[in-house]
Amino acid sequence: MGLSNPGSSITFNVSNQLGREIISGRYPPGSILPNEAEISASFSVGRSAVREAVKMLTAKGLVESRPRRGTCVRPSSAWNFFDREVLAWLREGNPDSAIILELMELRLGIEPEAARLAAEVATAEQIEAIRTAYGQMEAAGEGKAEPLTADGAFHGAIIAATNNRFFQPFGSLIRTALAVTAPATRAIFGPAAADLPAHRRVLDAIAARQPEAARDGMKDLLTEVMNAVSEWRRMPPQKGVRGE
Repeated sequence: MGLSNPGSSITFNVSNQLGREIISGRYPPGSILPNEAEISASFSVGRSAVREAVKMLTAKGLVESRPRRGTCVRPSSAWNFFDREVLAWLREGNPDSAIILELMELRLGIEPEAARLAAEVATAEQIEAIRTAYGQMEAAGEGKAEPLTADGAFHGAIIAATNNRFFQPFGSLIRTALAVTAPATRAIFGPAAADLPAHRRVLDAIAARQPEAARDGMKDLLTEVMNAVSEWRRMPPQKGVRGE
């Protein structure tokens, strides 16, 4: 009892590596993965581990088996972006501008309403959690905390403060969006990697129970981030920053 299954670890490693390679673009949508024997040889694992790994990727929407063709990479629109591992691979994979834009569009569709709802229903403890996260963001601006962690805590605390179970799964997507836009926000906003006054306005509106101000403040904040990303994309590439 309590012992891990070595086979499951091998399967996960194969699935993890193939998933990274798919999301990074090594195997683009429509391409065919190496066959079972080739993957088995490449990873020095048995074919049963390869079959199980492909089943895992199929469940995540990344691939599908096609008769007489093999295992085909599905369009990115079919990928399960609520899956924890898919999101992790996305954060590591230097996503293109289209994916970054779509993540920001999602945030604009979700977070202003989350801020409005939080201003209406958040408990005193939840408001204090948002305030604490903002304090971490201030500390990050002084080099005393990790910016991405602090920013993620702030936005995550607002999602939690909606007290709506259907908002909660968006927390992971928002943290992924923060990760993939971090180079842009650091370049534009400095060490804090965020516009602190804009975040403060959202916090103050939620604490003051001003739903419309909270919604508008979050919309303004995210619009500014989108503008920062656009400005960053126009900057001359820096070696090692964008995968060039």
